[in-house]
Amino acid sequence: MSNLIVRFISSVIILAFTFLAFNIGSHLVLIFCSLIIFLLFLEVNLATLDFSKKINISILPLFSAITPFFTNDGTLFLVVSLIILFIDIIYENRKYLRMFVHSYVLISMYLFLELICEISETLNLDKPLFLLLMVISSDIGGYIIGKLFGNIKIFPNISPNKTIEGTVGSIFFTLIIWIIFFKGFASNFIIEIIYVVIISLCAQLGDLVVSFGKRRLSLKDSSFFIPGHGGVFDRMDSIIGGILGYSLILYIDFGLN
Repeated sequence: MSNLIVRFISSVIILAFTFLAFNIGSHLVLIFCSLIIFLLFLEVNLATLDFSKKINISILPLFSAITPFFTNDGTLFLVVSLIILFIDIIYENRKYLRMFVHSYVLISMYLFLELICEISETLNLDKPLFLLLMVISSDIGGYIIGKLFGNIKIFPNISPNKTIEGTVGSIFFTLIIWIIFFKGFASNFIIEIIYVVIISLCAQLGDLVVSFGKRRLSLKDSSFFIPGHGGVFDRMDSIIGGILGYSLILYIDFGLN
């Protein structure tokens, strides 16, 4: 199965789960995020810890799975996150890489639930839907244009398939989806374009961050948790990057509603 089809199928599944979770309510959204956090942490631990310590590999992911339920209390969420990072310090093997990835995941999850989903107030579908469609179009656009026309490598030592042409394709496809479905969400046309470009670039940066981590760990896939699709990080890398970019836009409040 080609990588494009894999990306398309995984994107459809993520969108379907998002619609289901938001239609049922905030509790299912939190459970879904809890499952994602557990799997992401488990992938990191499997890649960085000694397999002989199997119980240690699973304890932290199980503990981390409760974090989505604390996002409405910033202080409590921070305390739980610091406990997780303290546990990371105990195990010497690749502890700084593990701490970075765990922090990266926790911050993005907190921003997704609080700023994008607005789960502590009223559950909002518009912003998550906008984010996912922007990231999906960026991902697919970059893959198609990169495969057809990609020639100039950007970071060959991190992600050999990333090209300037693919980056332009990602932005182009994202702008197309924005024009068709979302044009007019902000007060200024130029600022709107800037928003969309930032989200596309951040989604691509998220892909590069995960590629860098896999290179450091000599991994092709983050895991085999999703048969035929690689790992959860392989499917979530662009989304996590997009979350950070979109959250920055919402935080500095350029007029996006």
